[in-house]
Amino acid sequence: MSTAIEHLPSLSLRLPALLRLGAVVIAFEEWSSTEDHPCGSFLGGDDKDRLSRLRSSLSRAEFIAGRAALHHAGRALGYDVSAMRIVYDRRSGKPYFDSLDVCFHFSITHTIGLACCIASRNCLVGCDCERWDRAIDIEAFSYFRGRRLLSKRECLIEWTKLEALIKLRGQKLSDKVDRRGQLFSSNFVETDETHIGVSIPPVTVDINEQFVFSFCAG
Repeated sequence: MSTAIEHLPSLSLRLPALLRLGAVVIAFEEWSSTEDHPCGSFLGGDDKDRLSRLRSSLSRAEFIAGRAALHHAGRALGYDVSAMRIVYDRRSGKPYFDSLDVCFHFSITHTIGLACCIASRNCLVGCDCERWDRAIDIEAFSYFRGRRLLSKRECLIEWTKLEALIKLRGQKLSDKVDRRGQLFSSNFVETDETHIGVSIPPVTVDINEQFVFSFCAG
């Protein structure tokens, strides 16, 4: 691990890859909409049904890569999750397993070319990723964040940290935005770290100089 500009840790990974951080594991999968992505044995019946309803090659490839990352993260923690049914919180959309006897927390994120899954047996987790070359309006995001941001890079770091924390808590972004279209607190990330007792505060890394990835656990 090395330090890149803005003191951001940088990882050079040969994908797919798996990282272990104590009780937390993170799986990374590479994908492309122009390549075939075999379903493999890690897709259960519900996932195969959901995949059959996806019409675009991009959506199908993204979905399979996300489930592959979940499968590898589960195996690393000693679970075969392929037969487990995933349900989604009606309000926030947070995914979880519909099984009371399984203590397994996870969060999946995608961007074009990369899917990631963070998982743990004993703590809540959240993650988010974006491409560094994603188009973003710096002025608009600075207004939303409630403070001046100086570069697209800074905006993407802030955005992925925010998304990771919201996913950890099982919230909706709209719940944190006031009528003016701004976050209720410009220090949302910092104050939420204290409020929820985050054991791993939002950490952001540069993946292969192509992707920004943020994760947290609490």
